[in-house]
Amino acid sequence: MFLGERLYGVSDADHFARHSAYRLRAAAARYPRDPELAELIRDLRQGSAHFRELWESHDVADESTLVKTFQHPQVGPITVNCDVLDIADRDQRLVIYTATPGSPSEEALRLLSVIGTQQMINRI
Repeated sequence: MFLGERLYGVSDADHFARHSAYRLRAAAARYPRDPELAELIRDLRQGSAHFRELWESHDVADESTLVKTFQHPQVGPITVNCDVLDIADRDQRLVIYTATPGSPSEEALRLLSVIGTQQMINRI
C-alpha cells in the first residue's frame, strides 16, 4: 500500500491506507519492544510520505468490517466485504473477502476462478 504499486485500483485506497496505519499503530502499542515491527514502521516512515503523515497523526482505530472495490483489468469492478476475525489466543487476525451472494461481484469472482485456471493450463 505504501511502498509499492496498488493492485487493481482499490476504490477506497485512502481509507484502506488510514485503516492499515491505525492497525499498525495499535500493534506497536501492544508490542513496543518488537524489533521487526519497529523496523517495518521505520521503513514505512522513510519510504512513504503518506504513511509518515498518517503515523504522525497518532490516530488508532479498530474496525472489524470494511468494504472494498477492486478494479480488475479482466472482469471490471469487484466489491467485497472484508471481515477481520481476531484469534486472540494466537494473537492473529484472519481477513476473509466475500462478495454478496448473487451479486455481479460474486459472478466476477467465479469468472476469475475459471480465467485463472485457463491461464495456468496455457502455461503448462
